[in-house]
Amino acid sequence: MDISKICFNCMKGEVNEEGVCNCCGKQFSDIKLSERYLPVGSFLREKYLMGKVLGEGGFGITYIGYDINLDAQVAIKEFFPSNFASREKAGPNVIPHEGDAEDFFIKQRDRFLGEAKRLAKFRNTPAVVSVLDFFKDNGTAYLVMNYIDGMTLRRLLDYSDGKITVEETLKIIEPIMLALKEIHDSGFIHRDISPDNIMISNENNRVYLIDFGTARTNSSESEKTISVFKKSGYTPPEQLRTKGNQGPWTDIYALCATIYRCIVGAKPLDVTDRLFGEVLHKPSEYGIKIAPAIEDAIMKGLEIHNEDRFQSMDELYDAIYKTDAWQNVSTEEYTKVIEAVRNYKKQGDTKDKVKEAIKRQTNANASPALFVDASQYDDEHVAVMDVVRQYKESPEYKAAYDRFVKEDPEYLRQLEYQKIKEVVRAYKASKYPNIHESQLIDDIMTEMGTAISEQ
Repeated sequence: MDISKICFNCMKGEVNEEGVCNCCGKQFSDIKLSERYLPVGSFLREKYLMGKVLGEGGFGITYIGYDINLDAQVAIKEFFPSNFASREKAGPNVIPHEGDAEDFFIKQRDRFLGEAKRLAKFRNTPAVVSVLDFFKDNGTAYLVMNYIDGMTLRRLLDYSDGKITVEETLKIIEPIMLALKEIHDSGFIHRDISPDNIMISNENNRVYLIDFGTARTNSSESEKTISVFKKSGYTPPEQLRTKGNQGPWTDIYALCATIYRCIVGAKPLDVTDRLFGEVLHKPSEYGIKIAPAIEDAIMKGLEIHNEDRFQSMDELYDAIYKTDAWQNVSTEEYTKVIEAVRNYKKQGDTKDKVKEAIKRQTNANASPALFVDASQYDDEHVAVMDVVRQYKESPEYKAAYDRFVKEDPEYLRQLEYQKIKEVVRAYKASKYPNIHESQLIDDIMTEMGTAISEQ
């Protein structure tokens, strides 16, 4: 691959003279930039070329990268506890805050590297994304992993009207549970299991557990103080205390919360609400068709007190998958479910209508600054354009124009593009309430890009 033409969105294709990738169809202007992030196009260790940010949390930032030696995409996790450190101005280094924050940063950075080394031995474990490299640089630490081209379980749920069946859920979760058994047997706990951290590969529909940035050794070992980490709905009480008794039961709670989210369509009550007396209802109370034995296993895994939960992943696995209640779903049926979502073309597929509308607009020799298909939005398209016109008179727009557009005229189109996305989002969400808005916006904006022109 010609590195000088690489696409920093996908790290797989090359951009043409117009700056559009021949693989993903995106441009550099589609990338979200921030002073917190490493510069796009920079290198780590002279071998990892940095691309866009894939995600970020309280403890780190994950980037897509390119290994120039292996000629392969990679995912790179940067240790970046945002409450305890900041990026230096005009530089890549991560600087810990003063006082206790600095001590915490150094200790957690070294632990991040030490446990990355131990996690690397799971590189051949099915359903676990492989650790390829780890090192210190820029004052912090990095973890390099295989890049999985696919969708998260959360995105799958978004595309599936918010939830999927019990059978589909358990088919997806089974390989994750088996991987966690091996991880726990080696003395590790993940501590951040949720639909965001379960990935389904586009290539073969394999399921992977990702993001081990908060993984720790079992707290029953000599190290008793563990950093606090919370993800609402998925975090058990012991994870809210620095000296909480964390172990396999901690991941069991989060995994059962993930199962609950998939089948109910909403995450469980936050544990703090439950500690103050709020009651977590069973899935069957929401009308979900589920075998009592499986429901009991899920609810036991969600017990507030860790001693009341299953104590090992083996126990949870047996309570679900080795009972008469479990009706196994065939591989073909499971694949069909995933493919139906991935090739999502059902109601809301507006591409043909948009193309036709653009053609009509061209034939009429009209050239509005922004164009919205009237066949999709009825008379509301007038209101949409009015909103955009008002935006172009705003201080926000003018400030951005003075700062960027004079140097890069393409930025003007991007300003208009982002505003139309915001406006379209509202109308699409009301027009098709059962369809996930981000997919609709991506679909329609891909086609509408040619209808957006400078005023």
